[in-house]
Amino acid sequence: MLEQLEKRPTGGFLNYKSRTGSQSVTLRPMSAPLVPSPLDYIGRRRFSFYPPIKSFQANEWILGVSSWSEVQAVNPSTGAEIWIPRQYIGAVGEPHGSSIEPNSGAMLVVALREELEYRQGALSPRLKRVIEMPHKVDKHPKLRSEETLRPPGPAPVVGIRIEAAAPWPKGKALATLGIALIVSLLAALYFCTRSVIVP
Repeated sequence: MLEQLEKRPTGGFLNYKSRTGSQSVTLRPMSAPLVPSPLDYIGRRRFSFYPPIKSFQANEWILGVSSWSEVQAVNPSTGAEIWIPRQYIGAVGEPHGSSIEPNSGAMLVVALREELEYRQGALSPRLKRVIEMPHKVDKHPKLRSEETLRPPGPAPVVGIRIEAAAPWPKGKALATLGIALIVSLLAALYFCTRSVIVP
């Protein structure tokens, strides 16, 4: 074990060595998120989740302790503490149609990316269970007669007229661009070969 450690910053790493110099430990810096979490700006203000977490009557929370992977929220009315993974936390905003000043009593709204449910001490995404109802099956399907499928009398005749195709403006533009490109390439070849031949 290391005793009486000395801290020496060198090149972004922290080297800890014992005074005897026989043992050393190098600690490398951990990567931090590039963008701070929106929850870092809430402080001790009260906020509500949207959509609200199921199984809680009061949707009023205070930010507790947070780590890089989870955030603790405390319900001040019930005293319940829950840990929410940061992957479910969305944006932080103000209630619709109001302007919140830093010292006002209005609550912020923290958006959740999924509906969450608190059950048996654990927070999990809320699953909506859907039971599919069986379709009604006709035991005696009705057969259509040929008379009901087609109206009586001869089939209507529709006149077909072939119209002349309008000139395509993009085709003209592409042809002009192609000709200009070929002329410029020939001119470049002519001047390149001329400069090589002339002494």
